[in-house]
Amino acid sequence: MTAKKAGGKKHPGSRALLHLFVVLGAGLLLIHAVFANPLGLLREKTYDLHQSLAPIPLDFEQVVVVAIDEASLDEYGRWPWPRDRIAELVDAILASGAAAVGIDIFLAEPDSSQEGADGDAKLASTLTGARTVLAMSLDAEAGALDVPQKAGWSVVGLDPDAPGTVTGGLAPLDALARAADGLGIVRALPDADGVIRKVPLVWAERPAAGEVRLWPAFSMDILRVAQAAGSYTLRLEGLPGDAIRVGGVTVPLGEDGRIRLIDTAAAVPHLPANELLGAGASAQLGGRIAILAVDAAGLDQYHLTARGVHRLGADVHAMLVSQMLSGRYLHELRNARLVERGLFAGGSLVLLIVLTAFARQPSFALALSTPVIFAPIAIAAWLYAERETLLDGVQPAVGLLMMGVAGGYALYREAERRRRLLQRQFGQFLSPEVVRHLAETDAAAALQVDDREITAMLVDVRGFTALTATLGADQTVALVNHFFEIANREIFARSGTIDKYMGDAVLAFWNAPLPAPDHIDRAIDCARAILTAVEAANPQLEAKGLPAIRTVAVLETGVCSVGNMGTEQRIDYTAIGPSINMTSRLEHEAKRLGRPILIGPAAAAKAKVPVREVAVVQLRGFGKACPVYEIAAESAS
Repeated sequence: MTAKKAGGKKHPGSRALLHLFVVLGAGLLLIHAVFANPLGLLREKTYDLHQSLAPIPLDFEQVVVVAIDEASLDEYGRWPWPRDRIAELVDAILASGAAAVGIDIFLAEPDSSQEGADGDAKLASTLTGARTVLAMSLDAEAGALDVPQKAGWSVVGLDPDAPGTVTGGLAPLDALARAADGLGIVRALPDADGVIRKVPLVWAERPAAGEVRLWPAFSMDILRVAQAAGSYTLRLEGLPGDAIRVGGVTVPLGEDGRIRLIDTAAAVPHLPANELLGAGASAQLGGRIAILAVDAAGLDQYHLTARGVHRLGADVHAMLVSQMLSGRYLHELRNARLVERGLFAGGSLVLLIVLTAFARQPSFALALSTPVIFAPIAIAAWLYAERETLLDGVQPAVGLLMMGVAGGYALYREAERRRRLLQRQFGQFLSPEVVRHLAETDAAAALQVDDREITAMLVDVRGFTALTATLGADQTVALVNHFFEIANREIFARSGTIDKYMGDAVLAFWNAPLPAPDHIDRAIDCARAILTAVEAANPQLEAKGLPAIRTVAVLETGVCSVGNMGTEQRIDYTAIGPSINMTSRLEHEAKRLGRPILIGPAAAAKAKVPVREVAVVQLRGFGKACPVYEIAAESAS
């Protein structure tokens, strides 16, 4: 059979969905690009979630914090301690065989205890040549630093006029600073939400215009002193290969020169200072880096980290040292923003294909769309778990969810529009099941004008003109409606299509718009059912004062043109062809021959029910005489 309508035309719903995806997708990509900084904090929250759900383990075998805790303060007196006691504590740490000692205590003011200068002198003597590092800080509001650098720098790519440089800072007492082997910056730079996520390993001081002095982070200089290294090698050009090297350790840096803190769930080992002072030494410190700090409420600053934990500053330094010693770094995927947008764009394309291909199967479309939407999250989780690499999969997933919801809603609106249109156009001529099926499938293809084989059935009331001659208009309408109600019910029950009402007759056909391989048998069964139902309902008519009616049905099978036909002002779903014409001619012959059901030769040849020839008739408009048939008596019973 040949379609009368050219194929390959997109459905209007597909075009609307494509337009929606292009507009909404472009808008979301633009928002992602323009608001990159505001969205950055949301991205960091996603990275925090990774570390909260699957924290990365760190090995603290080479680091320990010597804590001046509440118990130590209770035993040896309130803070601040005299410098000779701090010197005693440092001596005990060194006597324990520590690889290096980082003193995370600001010693910028002279000793305020009774010992005064003697205490400072004793501490300076202890620090001299003893693998120790003191804490200092850079601060633009403080005065210029007047302490010597402890390590040399070999630098590639640092701009002397970089805006990130600081003009001053807070340093230890000059005697202490000169005695120590190292000086490191302990300043923290929290994000806008107060969370410490990344720590600078290199700081720049600008003591004068065009001059820059570099200072290592506290954790970095502890690592240098522990390795007895004399200098740093730094590459800082804002490139993926940026890194800092000290001794045998190379630390990759982010584009901003910072290292991301791995917020492990493992506890940083602590050794209470009072235990060390009492024993004079501890095997727990042998060969390890020791960080001395005050761990008491109100006396030191605690920092909020990615997993939502408030950590002692010394614990943060210990975590950084452990990361660098073990070579474990948590870094963001290169070109992460472009990858995020690529995941969104690719996922949107797949969603468009899925929603278009399965627009009439919402459950299947939902099942296929769900993994597409959550794919960026799964990819990001895999990168974190397997590569310790960060990628924000949530923002692309949220964008895809918005695209999926918008696309699903658009398809729902289109389906509702089609359903209402089909209901208006076909509700009176097709069964509700057929209308529903058309709404759920490709109705545009099903309703196009095609040449296909159909079985047409015409059912008419015998002697209708004579019956209604004595009836008023109301009774005539009641009689016709009674007949149409029976005919409609039986036709719809067999998924037939009502072509039109013609006075007191109904023309219907099968095998369009939806295929029905047994269309001939459905039509014959429907004709018999209508005649039987009309006969059974006659007592109801007579009870209302209306005359009983008798009906005649004729059927024929053949290839017809079926589909939407008409003008812009009026369009109907109808059939045109020889079998339609033959049914109208057979109606007269059925009445003339007195047969309740008359079947044309093509339908009779393919019918499953037994039939018998009634006569050979010459039909007007048909060249040759043709036999006509009725249902055999045994089958009719």
